[in-house]
Amino acid sequence: MGLIGGSLKKNMTAIIPTTNHLYLMIILLIFLLIKMVFVRYCYNQIVPKLMKDDNVYKLTYVDSLLLVILATCLF
Repeated sequence: MGLIGGSLKKNMTAIIPTTNHLYLMIILLIFLLIKMVFVRYCYNQIVPKLMKDDNVYKLTYVDSLLLVILATCLF
């Protein structure tokens, strides 16, 4: 019975004893930046070919960041 009352009775240091919260935030930020660059690159390469038009709107880094945040929150 790991869950009692709907929550886990261990804190983060008990699960991962050697990590610091700052390191976790840096790792999450790096993953977010990698996803952002990946989404921008894929969108800008695929959508003009699908639409068969070279004048399609190109994503910027801010647009891709917002798209990644939206997709992360929805799923």
